Amino acid sequence: MTRQVLHLVPYDTVGGVETALRTVPARWEGPNGPVRFRRAYLVTHSAVEVFPDDWHGAAVSVNNPLAHWRLLRAALRSRADLAVASLWRACPAFIALKLLRPRTKTALFLHSAVDVHVLDWLLNRLAMGLADEIWADSASTLEARVPERARRRGRVLSFLTQLPAVAGAAAADRAPAPAFVYWGRLQEEKNLARALDVFAAIHARLPGARFDIFGPDRGALAGLEAQVAALGLGGAVRFMGPLAQDELLRRARDYSFYLQTSRFEGMAMSVIEAMSIGLVPVVTPVGEIPRYCRDGDHGIHVTTPEETAARVEGLLADPARWRAVSDRAARHWAGARLFREDYRQACDALLAEGQPPGKAVPCAD
Repeated sequence: MTRQVLHLVPYDTVGGVETALRTVPARWEGPNGPVRFRRAYLVTHSAVEVFPDDWHGAAVSVNNPLAHWRLLRAALRSRADLAVASLWRACPAFIALKLLRPRTKTALFLHSAVDVHVLDWLLNRLAMGLADEIWADSASTLEARVPERARRRGRVLSFLTQLPAVAGAAAADRAPAPAFVYWGRLQEEKNLARALDVFAAIHARLPGARFDIFGPDRGALAGLEAQVAALGLGGAVRFMGPLAQDELLRRARDYSFYLQTSRFEGMAMSVIEAMSIGLVPVVTPVGEIPRYCRDGDHGIHVTTPEETAARVEGLLADPARWRAVSDRAARHWAGARLFREDYRQACDALLAEGQPPGKAVPCAD
């Protein structure tokens, strides 16, 4: 019989978690039989997937108790053999599901090395106590957020969604330019205000510099637009809105640098994506970033705006050195494991626990 894996997520939108989950196939053949994978959301913003039919697309806030009840109802109806939860808003339904169906296998998936606020800390700690396994997007996330006694249930999964077609391809056939890009949510923890300050210092040295920002507004756009106006960067900074992932990565090859100044991160999937296509990251060394993006080897770690701008200008003045950094950034991820591979392996391993070889758990298909 087919086993069911259900992943609970707050939003169906643009973001590292959501993008990664869209790469997981709807079905695969596990070691003990076929597996069906689905996602369920508190609220949906697109027609990525219709599950379940009775509430997909409902105009309900993620803070509305009705949305949480509907997510729990969907999880109960799914008869999932394995339920996975990402992000703190999905935790109430996850916790309730485990209490109501204690035999259901469960995994809590952590995507950041920092608890954003008290509710984030509390709900994730409660979920950790109930989960059969705790998955993390990086070793930094696991070490920072999971108590030592619970790490024996921990597992780190790759967060790379696709490999570069040709390592260093973005750098091989063109000269670098002061063209910067960011993609991701426009929200406080991404600290785009600091990115604009860094870019302003770069623009002062290189008046032809441009900075395009892709992603949905999560409350920060108005303030960022006001900052752009105050800095006199209206002609150099553009807010491009969200874009489909394939189109985004295709257009990203027109840039030379990826600029991100997050206050905190886990694995930082957008930085990995940028490196994998040969962009040189200009980033704050938070979360897992300094472990795979070494300063000077694969990119530039942000310090003060002026010092960072001087380093960018120096790299642009030496195209051969920029190409070398770009090539190292892309080659670092060539041959790496993909998220969908690690995710399937983690699901198969957890589903197999306590089951006789070659037999599947009966469930609705």
